[in-house]
Amino acid sequence: MTRSFQESRREDALSVSVAQLAGSDEGPGALVMVPNVVRFIGAVIGISLIGGGALMAGIEVGGLVFAMSPLIAAIIVRVVGGDGLRGVGLNWTGRLGWYWLAIVIFPAAMSVTVGLGLLVDAVELGKDVSFASVGTATLAALVPRIVLAVGEEFGWRGYLTPLLHANRVPPLANHVIVGLTCTIWHVPFILASPTFTNQPLWVFAPLFTLGVMAMAFILGETRLRTRSVWPAVYAHAVGSALCYTLLGEGVFARIDSLWFSPRPEGIVMIIVTGVIAILVFRVPRPATPPPASDQLPPFLSIP
Repeated sequence: MTRSFQESRREDALSVSVAQLAGSDEGPGALVMVPNVVRFIGAVIGISLIGGGALMAGIEVGGLVFAMSPLIAAIIVRVVGGDGLRGVGLNWTGRLGWYWLAIVIFPAAMSVTVGLGLLVDAVELGKDVSFASVGTATLAALVPRIVLAVGEEFGWRGYLTPLLHANRVPPLANHVIVGLTCTIWHVPFILASPTFTNQPLWVFAPLFTLGVMAMAFILGETRLRTRSVWPAVYAHAVGSALCYTLLGEGVFARIDSLWFSPRPEGIVMIIVTGVIAILVFRVPRPATPPPASDQLPPFLSIP
């Protein structure tokens, strides 16, 4: 009887399909939600403290440790907590529209923000700045930014978001938890980077929290709607590459950074991404899968 039961359990474990491993809506370990959520949050904050502390001590590799800490924490908790590869979201699944949205959403938000700044004379471009030069620099920055985006998104949207979703945490609470965790996670790096902001802490902290929260809703929804981590990776990488290009030397001759910075904590940027987050969140959730013609072709999916 005991042997038969054990064999049955092994068969159940082996019956998990590749679809479940790569991108199932069930996500990782529904039965160990609280321990693994606590483990992940504790691990990611702990590793970020190590990376930030190393940066404060002048050890440059601390920046890489910090940037990769969500991925590292996810790997550790998946191994220790028994979730394995469930719910990573490696398949390119879901409606094509979400992938296009992921690519254009942050460039569009930054364009609106900077464009409004130009209209009210709060932003002045450098003499040698052109659309082509910004585009070329952004493309050049894209590869390293994709690597860094994988380091973050495989933790936030590749583990924490689907873990909460698998345990019936409503999308609103899901994104708030992820957004607050991500905000706290940034603190060691911000403290280790004196030039990170020129705003007083009491101004910067709430604005940054709101900006990160808007991004958490946008990126989290792409994860839940597609069951894939890749839209969040693309959006994060493209947005980061363009943002740091715009903030590079010579792009702006003058800018009111409090209002019109293309970073998450710029007031106009918060308003724009906040509106986008609300619109994305309110898109009806289909009860049935989308038609095959509206999905990615099979050759783009991991079998």
